[in-house]
Amino acid sequence: MNTTQSLQKWGNSLAVRIPKKVIEATNARINQEYIISVEKESIILTPSKKSKAKSVEEMFKGVHAEDVGGELDWGPDVGAEKIDEYR
Repeated sequence: MNTTQSLQKWGNSLAVRIPKKVIEATNARINQEYIISVEKESIILTPSKKSKAKSVEEMFKGVHAEDVGGELDWGPDVGAEKIDEYR
């Protein structure tokens, strides 16, 4: 798979947006760590072995409904979150 993207300024750094089709083809995940290496004039991203990003399912594996508390009563709505129940 080949695609072309432009290098853009992002704060004091430069960034390349990675298209969705590339992310899907590589199983990359948000916040996954990468090793950045340079070979000749190419920038190579390799997933870090120490940082295997987890899916939501993996993060909550083993958590059961009975382990999770119910809703908390924080008192009456007071601001923009207040909902008119009589509409």
